[in-house]
Amino acid sequence: MSALDVTSLAFAYDGALAVRDVSISVQPGEIVALLGANGAGKSTTVRMIAGVLGPQKGAIRFGGEVLTGMPSHHVVRRGITLVPEGRLVFPQMTVMENLQLGAHIKQHKEVAALVEQAFALFPRLAERRSQLAGSMSGGEQQMLAIARGLMAEPRLIILDEPSLGLMPIVTQEVFKLIEAVNKRGISVLLVEQNLHQSLRIAHRGYVLEKGAVVLAGTGQELLANDYVRRAFLGH
Repeated sequence: MSALDVTSLAFAYDGALAVRDVSISVQPGEIVALLGANGAGKSTTVRMIAGVLGPQKGAIRFGGEVLTGMPSHHVVRRGITLVPEGRLVFPQMTVMENLQLGAHIKQHKEVAALVEQAFALFPRLAERRSQLAGSMSGGEQQMLAIARGLMAEPRLIILDEPSLGLMPIVTQEVFKLIEAVNKRGISVLLVEQNLHQSLRIAHRGYVLEKGAVVLAGTGQELLANDYVRRAFLGH
C-alpha cells in the first residue's frame, strides 16, 4: 500500500486555476521530488496534502485513510508534517523552544527524547540550543525548520523549497540531511526548483507544468530526459 496516494487534485485562487489535475504517490521509505518552475502548482499541491488548503476536486489518502479536506492539525496527527517554504521559524524564540513547539502533539515525557534525537541528527542545533532562531544563518534556520517538523515523528515529511535562498555549499549540506532523514525510514516529498540536486537523491519524481503533471519517472530517468534537460537544466 502506498504511504501517500493523491488523485486528480484541483484548486483555484479566486477563479484562477493553480492546480488542475495532479496525481502523485509516495511509497513507504521513498524520496519523491515534485519539480517545476515558479507558478507550476507545487506549493499549492503540498498545502492541500498537508491540510492547509481544501481541494476543490480530487482525493488524498495516506496509509489507506482518506485525508481529503481534513484540517492540518489532524493531518499532523495522521503522520504528515509540512516544512513550509521560507523556513518560518519563530525568530524571537530559541532553538529549543522552536523544537518543543514542533512536538505539540506529543506527551510531555516524550519531548526530551525527541529533542535529543533532533540534536543527534543536527549537531549544529545542539550547539545553538539557547540561541534565538532569528539570529542564525539561513542554512541553520532551514535545519531548525526540518528538525522542528521531525519532532512530531512523521511517517512522511513534506519539504517545500528547502534550498531556497541558500548558498550552494549550504544547499549540498541540506540535501545530505534530507538523505539522512530518509535513511531513518521517513518518506520525503521534496518540492524543489533545484532539479539536479533533487533528482540526484530522489527515488522518483514528477514534473509539474501549469498545474498538471507532465512527466514522471525515476530520478535518473528524469535527469536524462531531453525535455527536463532543455527546460530546467539549460542543456
